[in-house]
Amino acid sequence: MSVNSRKGPIVDPGVCRCCGAVKKCRLLNVEYEWSGEREVYADMFVDCFGLVLSHLEGAESERLICATCVVRLRDARAFRRQVLHCEEKLLNAALHIHDYHENAIKLEVEVKQEEDSGHVNESDDDHNDGVDPMDETIGQDEEGSKGAELQLKSEEARVQLSPLEGASVDKAKTEMLDKLNSMKKKLDKMQNCDEPRRIESPPYRRPVTVDKDLHILRNAAKIVENSYVCPFVTVFSDYHCIYCKEMFLDPTLLRQHTMTHDPKTYKDVIDTKKLIQVDIDRIDCRLCDEKIDSIDILKQHITTVHGIKLYKDVNNEFIPFKLKIGSLTCVECGKNLAFFHALKKHMAEHFGTFICDVCGAHYFEERHLIFHKNSHNKTADVQMYPCTECEKTFRSKYSRNFHVSRIHKNEPAYPCNKCDEIFVSYHMRYRHKMNVHGEKRLFPCEGCDRVFDSRKTLRQHNQRTHLQLLRHECSLCDKKFYLPSALRDHMTSHTGERNFRCEFCGKNYPRAKALRVHLQSHSSEKKYKCTLCPSAYTQITNFKNHMKTKHPMPEGGEAYR
Repeated sequence: MSVNSRKGPIVDPGVCRCCGAVKKCRLLNVEYEWSGEREVYADMFVDCFGLVLSHLEGAESERLICATCVVRLRDARAFRRQVLHCEEKLLNAALHIHDYHENAIKLEVEVKQEEDSGHVNESDDDHNDGVDPMDETIGQDEEGSKGAELQLKSEEARVQLSPLEGASVDKAKTEMLDKLNSMKKKLDKMQNCDEPRRIESPPYRRPVTVDKDLHILRNAAKIVENSYVCPFVTVFSDYHCIYCKEMFLDPTLLRQHTMTHDPKTYKDVIDTKKLIQVDIDRIDCRLCDEKIDSIDILKQHITTVHGIKLYKDVNNEFIPFKLKIGSLTCVECGKNLAFFHALKKHMAEHFGTFICDVCGAHYFEERHLIFHKNSHNKTADVQMYPCTECEKTFRSKYSRNFHVSRIHKNEPAYPCNKCDEIFVSYHMRYRHKMNVHGEKRLFPCEGCDRVFDSRKTLRQHNQRTHLQLLRHECSLCDKKFYLPSALRDHMTSHTGERNFRCEFCGKNYPRAKALRVHLQSHSSEKKYKCTLCPSAYTQITNFKNHMKTKHPMPEGGEAYR
């Protein structure tokens, strides 16, 4: 809706065509008043940036600009005016210096000419009763329109001429004429010069700085190019090829796959925002047959034998790992850990540069250290970031913004590295890569013969079935459950509540899972078909009851599944 104010029309709400925000907006090609000045934002774009905007004659919604962008545009205009003002002052200063030198030279020429005429009078009139002709010349000048500055110049000229007394008049006249001619040439040269004389300043020399982060990246690239170390990236505990982002669970397959890529392209795909990780299961030199089992020995070898230059002011170019299936071992202290995520967290104790000054904990990133320091503070002292859409609070801006984009704005934040699809959750991307791109992820249980497609389901299976970690106990009976949702469903057996109603037949059920199973009976598809008779069922429970009653198995036979 457009509203007129005394300073110009306001559109609320509107979409700013400069930043895309939905705010109160103004029109680009309409004149507004601000601080006593008239301003048209489209003209300001032309003046500041030489940018001619399109669609200024179209609909009102196509030519809007928000207040934030107006402020930035005003700042740009003010900065432009400041630069032009300083440039004008610099040019005026240069012209003033040029005029000063020109006038000084003209004045000196006039003084020299007066001095020359004085010598001529002295030669023509030898009987002047002791009166100095130079004094007469000065007296004549004082009677004219000359000032104190001309008198000073004449005094200097008399001092310069004093050594010539007693010399021949011809010699003095010749020298004086030569000086006058030289001055006239300089004056003509300055008058014919189109550009004002510039004040030359010494050239700016950039201070010498050492970019250690850049040295680390260049050293890492040269080490990867000239050795068999295997660079990789990780997502949780999955290994990905750094060149094509292919996922592997077996480190051996990862190393074999990485050998198919050209290591010289590593410097083009390296991510400067993430930690550099390499597998050092094999380090040997690529340039010769030398067998090497240490990064330090490799660096010394390629610099002395092959003449490759490495920066000596940095070390620890990357975090080294020796990847294998099963338990992982730290290459620094030999500690064994079950998952790569736990190993990476442990490696921060050896290579982390962000250290807590309270307890000495090490971290790779500063944001992790800041989050950790909050654990040492009292709850009242910890700054929390509340969500403006709901009642949740977060301990960092990143977590709050991520929550808003995912939950309230439903913005996708998990891109697939093999196609252009973006998903709103990690689980949806996980399933997409398995179903569409054929990634195989199988995690067998060591306690039984079951196989799972994610580490999370394997971990839950172990805790529920083998470890019996049933932390949620019913207060009315002795039953225990692994999940709190299972306990809530169980409590309905004590209260008799049936809050889940079928919209087709009106039956009520105490649990949502029971309702979902019931809804299958209204489906036309009967997935469970009997192989011994034409009967078919939508629910597996009814199918099993049918097999037990209609087709019972003899004793010792295999039970139905």
